[in-house]
Amino acid sequence: MIAQIQLCLKHRLKVKGPETLRFEPGVNVLVGPNGSGKSTVLRAIHRCAECRTINPDDSPTLYFNPETMNPHHPDYYPSDVREMVLKTRGIFSSHGEILRAALFSLPLREGAVFLVDEPETGQDLEGAGRIREGFDRIAESGGQIIAASHHPLILRGSHLVELVPDYAKKLHRAFCPPVPIPGNKRDG
Repeated sequence: MIAQIQLCLKHRLKVKGPETLRFEPGVNVLVGPNGSGKSTVLRAIHRCAECRTINPDDSPTLYFNPETMNPHHPDYYPSDVREMVLKTRGIFSSHGEILRAALFSLPLREGAVFLVDEPETGQDLEGAGRIREGFDRIAESGGQIIAASHHPLILRGSHLVELVPDYAKKLHRAFCPPVPIPGNKRDG
């Protein structure tokens, strides 16, 4: 599993958070406003040889970006048969269906790391809930998720890696406002 990443200078300049980010076993969510560098961190973990990633078990890392899984996206070429099948399926499915299929069919070994960028893209509440179930299934089998997200269902119960301090609290206040209690005099 990935324990931490220390960003190289190139990535440090693109990410608004700290230069060293720490991760826990299970579901980790990079959280911050648009443009804070969540996707950049995922790409750095996946491909940057200059960033110092601590992966003590040398766990395999799979990267999934729903946008590039669009079969018409010009910058994505499948690297193996599994990705080719998912991309072909994408011709006939939404990228939400592709992500759910990937989460429930990936042959992950214990300790494998699954990087996913904005898994809630194009999802309704039920779809986001099923994706979260897939994350939980992977975590229960000993895998690790590192996702970039804003969605409350994805954030719930996750280890949050905030790129901008208190952004998760702002999201919570925006999406989960207090519910007035009937008869409470302070409710006006």
